[in-house]
Amino acid sequence: MGSRRNLKIGFIHPDLGIGGAERLVLDLAGSLASEGHQIKFITNHFDKTHAFDELKNGEYPVDVYGDWLPKSICGLCQAVCAYIRMIYLSIVYFLFMKHTDKCDLYITDLIPIANIFIKLANERVIYYCHHPDLLASIPGGTLKTLYRKPIDWLEMKATAKADVILVNSKYTASVFSRTFPEITKSVKILYPTVANSYQQAVEALTEEKPIELLIPDITDKVPDKIVFLSINRFHPAKRLDLAIEAMFSLRNKLNADEWERTYLVLAGGFDPLSAVNAVTYSELQALTKYRGLQDKVIFLKSPSDSLKAELLKSCTCLIYTPINEHFGIVPLEAMTVKKPVIAVNSGGPRETVEHNVTGYLCEPLGDSMAEYMAKIIRNNSRKMGEEGRKRLDDKFSYNIFKKTLNEVIEHLIEGNEKVD
Repeated sequence: MGSRRNLKIGFIHPDLGIGGAERLVLDLAGSLASEGHQIKFITNHFDKTHAFDELKNGEYPVDVYGDWLPKSICGLCQAVCAYIRMIYLSIVYFLFMKHTDKCDLYITDLIPIANIFIKLANERVIYYCHHPDLLASIPGGTLKTLYRKPIDWLEMKATAKADVILVNSKYTASVFSRTFPEITKSVKILYPTVANSYQQAVEALTEEKPIELLIPDITDKVPDKIVFLSINRFHPAKRLDLAIEAMFSLRNKLNADEWERTYLVLAGGFDPLSAVNAVTYSELQALTKYRGLQDKVIFLKSPSDSLKAELLKSCTCLIYTPINEHFGIVPLEAMTVKKPVIAVNSGGPRETVEHNVTGYLCEPLGDSMAEYMAKIIRNNSRKMGEEGRKRLDDKFSYNIFKKTLNEVIEHLIEGNEKVD
């Protein structure tokens, strides 16, 4: 189902990097563009050298406002600075630019303050809530509480202004209702899907390449290598340390031949301008050395979509380590190429991974993860991979994603969802 007329839709997003939120908004954009809608992005920051291919290639126009404003003050006040940057963007765009470049509908995410300005301009807006931002703030003392109070209040008020609120999973929907009891508007679940660029990369693959052809750091000649693959940003919230601790524990669960053939590959987004990425990467390398796993753990920074597809196609199993992840798209990418998934038993993966059918859900402990890694090695995991592909097609396919999104937009444009 599509909208009755082609629309111009503006996405307002703070930073068009290569994270999961950016991937999601590009998938939204691609789905809408395939229905004939015109798409543009409005952002605080855009760097073509650190962006997904659709934006690198100029597939969608991008307007940047407020990049000159600081992202922090001496490393502090990042939330306030993010809100100031987004307020500046909203004021400049809706006061001076909207009339020459008017959109029929706006889609926002991450920082909802733009919703207030969109509604003041009497425009329609859909807000996609990946997860309430206030929950991402690390608890602190009295000063931190006072600092966060107005920001958290603004987040609630601005979120409530949206005509439609979307969330990425049942898990996030439950968290949203507990976090914002003042917002009585019902939320709609729109599960993310596998990116078209990734699907195209998968379709271009003709065979599973030996892992040493993809990763030159693996130099031994042992056949039938067992490769556990993690794909996630080098960020402390992604708990990549669990995968390293699992490898350390796995050594004692395998015989010498099994261990000799086993590797862990940590492939993740790495922004050279991010201090958090740099520190996390360094800490993970130090942990690898401390556990004596330098020859067993390989690090890859920011693999391309094509390399990521080849790695998933050639690996034995995906390891997914985040705890209470809002949704998690990587398990779906593994299911696309019929690979089993071991994920932490919390958050969104509980909705995507079916325990003992398409993979395993483990406790957030290295030893628990290692137990299921040993099962993958000793049991035939091919059937799990095939069941994962069926689950993807039945519940999380691109067609389901596109149909749900276009129904939401059609209802909104017809006026059924508009907020006073």
